[in-house]
Amino acid sequence: MDTSLAFETYQGALAGIIFGIGALLAALLPKYKWFASAILLVLITPIALAPFWFSADKLGISDWDYYFSMHTNLWQTITQFHQFPLWNPFTCGGTSALGDPEFPVLSPLFLLELAFGTPAGLKLSIYFATAIGALGMLFLAKKMNMSPLAGLTAGMGLAFGSVNLLEIVEGHQNILAFMYIPWIFLTWYIAYQSELKKKYLYTVITAILLTLVFFQGGLYLLMYMTAAFIILPFLVSNPKKAIFITLTAGILAMGLASVKLIPVIYWVHEFQDKAYASSAYTLSSMDKILLGRYLHGVENVIPNQGSGWHEYGAYIGPVMLVLALLGFITHRKNRFAQALLITGAIALFGSSFGPYLKPFFDHVPFIPRSNIARIILFTIIPLCMLSGMGIDWLQKKSRILKYIAIILITLAAVDLMSLAYPLASQAFVLPQEPITLGQAQFPIQYDPFNYKTRYEGVDYTRAYEATLKGYGTLSYCSVLGPDPAVSIITDEGNSYVSFPSNHDASFTINSWAPNKVIITVTSPIASSAIINANYADGWMVSGNPAKNIANKVGTQIPAGTTQLTFQYVPKGMLPGIAVTVLATIITLLVLLLSAVRREK
Repeated sequence: MDTSLAFETYQGALAGIIFGIGALLAALLPKYKWFASAILLVLITPIALAPFWFSADKLGISDWDYYFSMHTNLWQTITQFHQFPLWNPFTCGGTSALGDPEFPVLSPLFLLELAFGTPAGLKLSIYFATAIGALGMLFLAKKMNMSPLAGLTAGMGLAFGSVNLLEIVEGHQNILAFMYIPWIFLTWYIAYQSELKKKYLYTVITAILLTLVFFQGGLYLLMYMTAAFIILPFLVSNPKKAIFITLTAGILAMGLASVKLIPVIYWVHEFQDKAYASSAYTLSSMDKILLGRYLHGVENVIPNQGSGWHEYGAYIGPVMLVLALLGFITHRKNRFAQALLITGAIALFGSSFGPYLKPFFDHVPFIPRSNIARIILFTIIPLCMLSGMGIDWLQKKSRILKYIAIILITLAAVDLMSLAYPLASQAFVLPQEPITLGQAQFPIQYDPFNYKTRYEGVDYTRAYEATLKGYGTLSYCSVLGPDPAVSIITDEGNSYVSFPSNHDASFTINSWAPNKVIITVTSPIASSAIINANYADGWMVSGNPAKNIANKVGTQIPAGTTQLTFQYVPKGMLPGIAVTVLATIITLLVLLLSAVRREK
């Protein structure tokens, strides 16, 4: 899709020019160049991605409908019911909250949603994640003895190339975890380079960052990071030390993450992914993936594309690619440059062979599946670093070449941001229209409708508007969860509590909250009582395991009046808390010992 005449393209180009001027000013400063570069990356982010915020009165396309709804439900559980979300009764008849791999509440970015509400908080999260990821590239470049201009180039490439922005537009909020990846490589490398005292400190910091990736982004991005760490020891001069740091950080991260990780493992085992989302073979289409200026939603760009372009597009642009080539050629004897080329090539080839990996994933259903083409992110990161090395070579040659380097940075910024700005304008475009249903009746009702709106020839759901009226929605269901079994508002006799073949029974709801329901039932005969919620392991009734009755949560009741307490506790939560507490104590001890040794 040609974006050259769009108003948004000119706005993005203007942002690129501003960035180039900022880079020039930072380069001319006699000192504080790194600080000025960091400020520039932070300030340019909301300018280059302004449309995310300008569309505050619109709803998001594609998966944003699901995440707006799900995050709002979790926000309500905390702010209105004053519970930590363990069960989410609103999504598809009920699903685990803590046990969902994409459970976001433990992520620091969720604080923005608690403070400003879901729509504003998620949009602010985009800016925070983009800026923090760019800063990670900047300081990784500094650690590798590159210049501030080189760090600016690397940070700009990761932040404003389309590899992450396309997924953000689609509504994949878990991709925001990319913000931690450069910092993970940075702290891992510091640990690898350091002597004993610093090695343990930065190994612990690496573990904390890995934990935050899982808390923000679920399993998929963490699996890609695991693959990257498997490759790292083969690219350094001391593999044993690299393996030790990697294993130590990985084990500690699993301990810190156990409060979520162990419930997730149980949940994924109970509700396995049913299908591998195989990506197309892409090796022959890398020119379009890396150099194609395509917006979100384009189809048939590559053979057998199948999925949306957000699964494949990773525009880095000709200027950045030329700089990356220059960086490798001029630093080809540098071990770091060699490692960047090798890791980038491995990720590129790995992302290309989706169809050939399908048989493997089909035989390991306990491993969550996603489009393998997304691994291209780990090609973009090395390309951005190599681009910075190309800038470094230019500016060190002569004063004239230094100014040429700044011109090239500006051209690269104009190229990337003139696509990034239009992409940002595609995410939140759906009008908010009132739905015909009134407020949901206490305690909860399930709405089967998705209120589709057609925008530019594509139908999008607006179930979020039903969420705001208190309804549970069935529009989106996670592949890692139970199939909806609940009664919906159009069913005859839609009631929160039902008694099969017992029409004389009655009930009173004493209290209701997402994790816990207390009811009093009266029945003339022994029977069973069922609440309108999907069944999953972890549901208890008055201290005993609940029964799976027609895939809903039920229990046997005696004749007479009985008070029942239905409560959900994710399997593995208590052991997970214990392991996380132990890992946290170890982490704090290491940090404390490191601080004491520094003072001495």
